[in-house]
Amino acid sequence: MKPPCLAPKILFLSIYCFLILFPTNLNIFCYIIAFMNNILLASIDKRAVNTFRKDLLQMLRIGNEIDRYYAESNSDIDTCMEKFNSLVKIFNKKYRDIKMRIVKKTNEVNLKILLNEKSVRDCFENAASKITGVQSIGTSNFGAAVVSNAEAFSSELEKTKSKLCIAYYNPQTGTSNIFLQFDKKEKKVELVYELKEIENEPSPEFQLSAYYALNQPYNKKINLHDEGATLGFSEVPSHVKKADYFRKFDPHITE
Repeated sequence: MKPPCLAPKILFLSIYCFLILFPTNLNIFCYIIAFMNNILLASIDKRAVNTFRKDLLQMLRIGNEIDRYYAESNSDIDTCMEKFNSLVKIFNKKYRDIKMRIVKKTNEVNLKILLNEKSVRDCFENAASKITGVQSIGTSNFGAAVVSNAEAFSSELEKTKSKLCIAYYNPQTGTSNIFLQFDKKEKKVELVYELKEIENEPSPEFQLSAYYALNQPYNKKINLHDEGATLGFSEVPSHVKKADYFRKFDPHITE
């Protein structure tokens, strides 16, 4: 005879005890359940995730080259910028809830990633909190309130306005962070990313980007690589010879 499953009883007892200890903190309880059970990309087709990753890596690769060209004041930088801007528009047309924007500064060109949320708190509640391994949050710095301290965690989340620092831990990827800030001009939430983080599929930065790109229907008819080739962005320039650069930023090699 198969022994009875005790998991539902244990879960119910945990819920009961939590509600006795924290009768008004239902939001905290919801977050704890989310941390325990939700995997952000679990319901999204793996092939779609792979396609988005190729598109994202292509945009990052080209953006990295445009930044280098810009810093070196190459004579054809204006033409390259114009073409890249066209490709960014195509990317934004393909994916509904994630947006890229080119930002020119004195000595560099940045490629911003913007998520379609009205506030950083909404972004956390709707998506970032569902990434496995949340450890802590902070409104101005990392580690201000750990998830194991429900009262402090809730209090810190209530204080969230325009910025949120989120720390994660995963046995496979180790410690990683997400930094979100509200972009007043776009009225969206900016994901302030690191190239070495966002390129890795298990990383919270990539998972968050993929979720906003794929949670809503996207335009499958747009082939970003073909569009990039049409604009002259089909290959990494020959003078870039580092093997790790190709592995990270050439979408064909990452297949």
